[in-house]
Amino acid sequence: MMQVQINDCTIRDGGYLLAKNPSSGYVSGVFSGLLAGGVDVIEIGFLQKVVGGESVVYVNEVEAGRHMPPSGSPSRFTGFCDNSRYSLDLLGDCDGGAFEYLKISFAKHERAEALAFVEGAKAKGYKVFANPMDAPSYDREERAQMMEEINRIKPYCFSIVDTFGTMYLDDLDQVFSQMDEGLDRDVRIGLHSHNNLQLSNALAERMIDLAAAADRDIVVDSSLYGMGRGAGNAATEVIASFLNERYDAHYDLGVLLDTIDEYVAPLDGKVRWGYDLPMLACGTLGAHVDNVFHMRELGERSSRRQYEVIAALEPPQRKRYGSGYSKSDFSLLDAAIEEMGANGGE
Repeated sequence: MMQVQINDCTIRDGGYLLAKNPSSGYVSGVFSGLLAGGVDVIEIGFLQKVVGGESVVYVNEVEAGRHMPPSGSPSRFTGFCDNSRYSLDLLGDCDGGAFEYLKISFAKHERAEALAFVEGAKAKGYKVFANPMDAPSYDREERAQMMEEINRIKPYCFSIVDTFGTMYLDDLDQVFSQMDEGLDRDVRIGLHSHNNLQLSNALAERMIDLAAAADRDIVVDSSLYGMGRGAGNAATEVIASFLNERYDAHYDLGVLLDTIDEYVAPLDGKVRWGYDLPMLACGTLGAHVDNVFHMRELGERSSRRQYEVIAALEPPQRKRYGSGYSKSDFSLLDAAIEEMGANGGE
């Protein structure tokens, strides 16, 4: 029978909203609630080459151990890194003292380098997630080629990452079907979605149903109250409830709700996440949320205006990453704004 693991990313993906620097009380409180609620896998934060004192950014697994609760829970912890912001040389062997799992996220042009990283981290004893960004940007041939490499390396999990929140349910059906058919049965399939189209929960539930029909082990990412950068994620409490109701799981929903009430809900209004019209623009146009954040800083508040400016960019320009591209360079976006006119053009 297939196994579903909930991977909660409240501290990591939600951590973006807190400048990666939540209080120790917040971190320990969220961890305690997730552990008591029976969540399977818990992300502890970011591994980065450059650390500036943020509470959930670590240079290695030793530093990551500072937030670890006492052992004894069946829940497991995972570190997260972007291939471009971390190095295998900084990572020690897995000794179970901090995180056992490791997610490695990478852009398409980084594939060869990133998969070497995945293979190296596995050799150090970690259960590695290979997370290629922007799954919808891969055609079937590109995905098949990467799956050949994945089958050789055999990481713990190979994930479908909907970076820009563009996927509909039939998109997931097609990608999952190809991956289930082509991946070694020992490699789990993961899902990390964003709620730009208000489909994150539906995508997660569809993934679970697809996995049940295929008898395939999977990992579904979510966060408490859907907390995450931009449109946010699937909601841990919703996915836990679905699994309890439909698949005889035993997550403690009451504990998860208490944790949300105490630690996450009070942030609503202080920081912003979730569906709104600019996030819809990002989802329908395949655009990075930083485009919207930049326009807001410039005083561009009209949802239609934001949509039309982003639509004026070429598709690769909207994504704000790629070979030789700087995430901090908004010159192309600024030029599109200027070309359309300071007052919205015609």
